[in-house]
Amino acid sequence: MNWKILFLGILIVSSISLFAQETKQEKPTAKFYGYINWETIFDSHESITTRDGELYLYPSAPNEVNGEDLNKNAQLEMLSLQTRVGAKINGGNVLGAKLSVVIEGDFFATGEAYKRHIRMRHAFMKLKWEKSSLLMGQFWHPMFGPDVFPGIIQFGAGVIYNPLNRAPQVRFDYNVMEDLRLTFAALEHGYHASVGPEDAQRNAAIPDLQFQATYGSKDNFLTGITAGYLVLEPREFLPSPGTYNEETVNSYNLQWFGRVKLSDLTLMAKASYGTNMSQYVMLGGYGVLLDDAGNADGFGYTPYKIASYWFDGNYKLNENLNAGIFVGYTQNMGTVDEVDINNVTARGANIMNIYRVAPRISYSTGPLRFALEYAYNSAAYGVNNPADPDSIDEYGVYKKTENSTNNRIIFAVKFTF
Repeated sequence: MNWKILFLGILIVSSISLFAQETKQEKPTAKFYGYINWETIFDSHESITTRDGELYLYPSAPNEVNGEDLNKNAQLEMLSLQTRVGAKINGGNVLGAKLSVVIEGDFFATGEAYKRHIRMRHAFMKLKWEKSSLLMGQFWHPMFGPDVFPGIIQFGAGVIYNPLNRAPQVRFDYNVMEDLRLTFAALEHGYHASVGPEDAQRNAAIPDLQFQATYGSKDNFLTGITAGYLVLEPREFLPSPGTYNEETVNSYNLQWFGRVKLSDLTLMAKASYGTNMSQYVMLGGYGVLLDDAGNADGFGYTPYKIASYWFDGNYKLNENLNAGIFVGYTQNMGTVDEVDINNVTARGANIMNIYRVAPRISYSTGPLRFALEYAYNSAAYGVNNPADPDSIDEYGVYKKTENSTNNRIIFAVKFTF
């Protein structure tokens, strides 16, 4: 036998053996996690909610008949919709990086009509190098920020005050130094889309572009800023046959967030400001420009300006007992330009401000947590008086408001695994 052929055969066999060993070492491993949650919810006033009241936004507007508000109607509900399960997969080393994969779902569904159906919460792949990482898939929007969100009992992590959004994205993180991280992300919103046509962002053909800078460590002190820009095209075609629409809704978002831990006390806060914040399940949207009112072709848009703030404090009383409080406030500042108030696409366009104060207490033992939370919710609805043309200005700001309030009490038991 030719020694060259013998040597080549040995080399091939050795390479196959080494490859098999490497493949065996790189075999993905998975770890499952999740929780089962049961809760009972009491409301003193009908409110704007979804999923049988699980996701709470704000009290409904007063509905007075003969001097009585018919929306002052007490309600009681028991739910387990937010129960979830997920898997964290270690994919080994790929391209000189550590590969990790996460897939997670719950029974919250993607709309009221599909509640109790399974939905995808997270589904992403992440390559992590020494100083950088690349994420591809569905994950938290940078405006939510998993490093800083309130520890409330109510589902939604402070929704309507704290931005809530998960979206398909490509995200790049770079650690300039140990405590400074820069994030760049391009996103296409899925079920957390803006109010209006579902395909408005796709028709614009421009991703949601976000930048974030984070300094510190969430174990003690952390702060950062977020900024982004979103383009929507609500109409693809104009009424005129064969004519494309060129008018878009251009909006931006700005944010500051912070977290500090002082022994057993943890304090967090976030301030968000932007135009058309509806894709974050917040107040906001857009309307037709007043100058273009009545024009079926080529009308432009103007977005609503929204400012939102929240503070959350949590104190660890002992190994098992925690007490905390959440305070949130959102203000509707009207549109950027003069708007046709009769042609508006928005969430809460007739609400001037909302706020929530929610103290809580929880007791944990092993995998079980028992929690009780009270939330006082108030919404200031604009009063539009047809006899008074000045009751609402050209920017959609009402001069007079009437308050609607709701008292919500939640008792929840959670088993975490």
